[in-house]
Amino acid sequence: MAVFNCRRWIAGSFINIAFLPLAFAQILPLDCENPGNFVEKTTCSNPKLTELDNKLFAELEQATHETKIPAQMLELTQQSWSKARNQCKNTACIEQAYQKRLLEIKNLNTTDQEFVRYFIRMKDKRPDPNLALLQLQTLDEKRIRVLAQTFWSGSDQKHSQTTDFSGYANQAKKITVKDLDSGCILKLRQHKEKWRVWQASPLCGNKNLRFSGVYELQK
Repeated sequence: MAVFNCRRWIAGSFINIAFLPLAFAQILPLDCENPGNFVEKTTCSNPKLTELDNKLFAELEQATHETKIPAQMLELTQQSWSKARNQCKNTACIEQAYQKRLLEIKNLNTTDQEFVRYFIRMKDKRPDPNLALLQLQTLDEKRIRVLAQTFWSGSDQKHSQTTDFSGYANQAKKITVKDLDSGCILKLRQHKEKWRVWQASPLCGNKNLRFSGVYELQK
């Protein structure tokens, strides 16, 4: 069973998360008795945002019980989302951040997990600080769906972004997929339980948006 190691929220992020399997997952909504920054204070004083925060943690709690969703993937993406959300300067930005994250987790919870594998980009045998992940979903004996995301946050709001990729390919050790919206082309080559990914067109964005790297299977 996948678990979600959530310590207590302080300043909208986790404290010393160790990426190790745990027997118990505890998910807590925002601590509105001790809000620590602008985003937390704004969320706690706004009933609509508070409701979104509660909905998000309900979806995350459900996700921890999905046997095929790796705990580390949930932890890393939630940390990245939290950092990006905390760059918001107004209510509209905060609401948009919650709505997008809610959609991401709802999609995880409604996907048939028996046919999905998750991969996280690695650097020096650890998850890459510029987080990127692959979701490979088997559609039938010949086809797979490739979903990819990159997460990062800079020193200001405009550099806090999530970039998505979605395309289909035939199952093989080496595949080429084209993004359904942007036209970005990625090439993937499998080696045992790892995929090497590189961009094959400039439509994927600049170097900060790249999906290139080695992705390791998450279990």
